[in-house]
Amino acid sequence: MRDFNPAAEAAFFGLFRPFFDSEKDAGKQHDPANYSLDRMYPLAELAGNPEKRLKIIHVAGTKGKGTTSHFISALLGGCGKRVGLFTSPHLCTVRERFQIDNALASYELLTAEAADFVTAVENASLAPSLFEIFTLLAMKLFVKCGVEYAVMETGIGGRLDATNYVRNPLVTVITPISFDHVALLGNTIEAIASEKAGIIKPNVPLVLSRQPYAAATDVVKRRAAELSAPVFAPEELSEAEAFLPQDCPQFLRENFTSSLKAVRLLDVEPSPEKFTMPQLRARFECIHQNPIVVLDGAHNADSMQKLVAAINEKYAGTHWNVVLGAVKGKDVHGMAQALRNLDADFILTNPHTGKGSALPLLIEEANAAGLHIYMVIETLNERSQLPLDKPLLFTGSFFTALIGEELFGK
Repeated sequence: MRDFNPAAEAAFFGLFRPFFDSEKDAGKQHDPANYSLDRMYPLAELAGNPEKRLKIIHVAGTKGKGTTSHFISALLGGCGKRVGLFTSPHLCTVRERFQIDNALASYELLTAEAADFVTAVENASLAPSLFEIFTLLAMKLFVKCGVEYAVMETGIGGRLDATNYVRNPLVTVITPISFDHVALLGNTIEAIASEKAGIIKPNVPLVLSRQPYAAATDVVKRRAAELSAPVFAPEELSEAEAFLPQDCPQFLRENFTSSLKAVRLLDVEPSPEKFTMPQLRARFECIHQNPIVVLDGAHNADSMQKLVAAINEKYAGTHWNVVLGAVKGKDVHGMAQALRNLDADFILTNPHTGKGSALPLLIEEANAAGLHIYMVIETLNERSQLPLDKPLLFTGSFFTALIGEELFGK
């Protein structure tokens, strides 16, 4: 797999054994008893409060927050700004979470910085989660490397997410809000939007992406008004044409317009000639030819609808073999219904994750949606298990996309 060194990866994660927690437990309730910012403040102080030395852009949302964050980083980099990017999850290497000037941080740099920080955390008898440590490690690393801007993507939600301990970002961005993590964030769009709106800060400008649900827009704008935070719409879609490849799908163009507005609110004017398209892992990513292999981490109804539209536009008339696997607790019904509009045979499997698989429900929902199930492979770890006579799409989860990376990544 690309950029992956098993020994170095193991050495890095080995430093964090005392802090492996239930970050992988999607059943935990998203409330202060389990998720709180209280642990972040002593942790930040121990790290030297790196957020005070960075110009921070904070990004939340259900879908598109990762690509929006990558685009902001790339736009700033094209303007000659030094920029750090913190995102999650990673596809094949933890280095993807920590980027400096749009390049993956080296294992050597990450491990050296993490070793010192973990030792300090243990000596201070603090008990943060792994994601909380990663959040501070990223900003600590950015300061050490002389970064000016830091683009921080939330993990889950917004209000109680570890990244939200930052009190004074320069700009906040909320990307499209839809149903995801309902066990943690709430089972109504209003409840989910309220959690995302938790990143809004008093008087700090907010870029609000085009929303699939009017109720989400209402909740976010109401919260912004309460905090006197000015709300800005994304730039027009036509503005993306000068920056992005012609075959860039619609949903990525929409993410880009929010990123462009955010950067312009920083009084920075990007140039198409100096913009470099970032590598967007498992976001409509073609990693192999003969057969064509596409990875996409779509894992709810809204993102799957957008993926299907993009596939049908770019690969019109193509019949696919879709490797589909979902994590327990996701909107399997919504994904299956969205996939009815794709000309495909389906290979159902378990994602490569410890979070739990929704395979039994996926089989049920795929049948109910009328999808043609070609086969069910409970453990997929060899190319020889797959038909290679048609293009392959790995989707339903980043952890299913990971299977495609493991089998076909360079």
